[in-house]
Amino acid sequence: MSGSCVKFLPDYAEGESKTGYTLHKVGIKKVEVYRKDFEDNLTITQQAAYVSLKQMKGIHMSRLVGIMLEYANQPVELDDEMMDKFTLSQRAESSYWECRWKSIIELDDLNTLAVRYGVEAKAYQNAIDWYFTIGVPYASVCPCAHDMCKSVSDGVPHMQRAIAYVTGQVSNDIDLPDFSTELISRVIDVVDIIPKPYMKREDELEWCRRAAKKNLFVEDAARQIAKAVNQCFGNAVVTCEHFESIHEHNVVAIHRKGEGLL
Repeated sequence: MSGSCVKFLPDYAEGESKTGYTLHKVGIKKVEVYRKDFEDNLTITQQAAYVSLKQMKGIHMSRLVGIMLEYANQPVELDDEMMDKFTLSQRAESSYWECRWKSIIELDDLNTLAVRYGVEAKAYQNAIDWYFTIGVPYASVCPCAHDMCKSVSDGVPHMQRAIAYVTGQVSNDIDLPDFSTELISRVIDVVDIIPKPYMKREDELEWCRRAAKKNLFVEDAARQIAKAVNQCFGNAVVTCEHFESIHEHNVVAIHRKGEGLL
């Protein structure tokens, strides 16, 4: 059409790669999008999305962002349709999505607990695998230090802040809010000593007395939590990390159950 103002811009990504090497993940990460958490509160999620890439030189990254934004301000859910959109947007064979956030849950009238959450999915060969993660903070008295101080009737056992992550494969029809509450309760029942933002002196004394009776190596915590959540998952990973107070390193223990984990 003569005199048309339409200008077609080149699309480098549509070219064909000359190397022949497949890239199993190409995409974006650390995209911040508002979603609703399990308490129906808006929270900032940090998301990532990737697709596989074979013959083409590149993908259209903005399409992945656009799909994430379609779901802005909506509850975090296990949505197969969203995963299909990621795959189809790039004509890919597989896609991967990750969404992480932190929510404040109420323990009582004054105290809350900051819990980390994560949802991951992998779509491939007409199947979609979903994974769910919780991260529960807690505290522990070092059993070795406790026993040594007790043996000489002197000294104060050192404490350490810690966090337990539980990741497991779930079906897309699970009720995530109820399921997460169950998991968090199981972890708290094991670790018992969790941080509290508000305490009076008598509350602090009671907390310390309980802590003196609840001594956990990172190995103890990982094993006991794994046992507590065992029946909740077929495939699962439990990771405990203690932030050492007398060393310049952290200590970690990991338990794996089943196959097919990310």
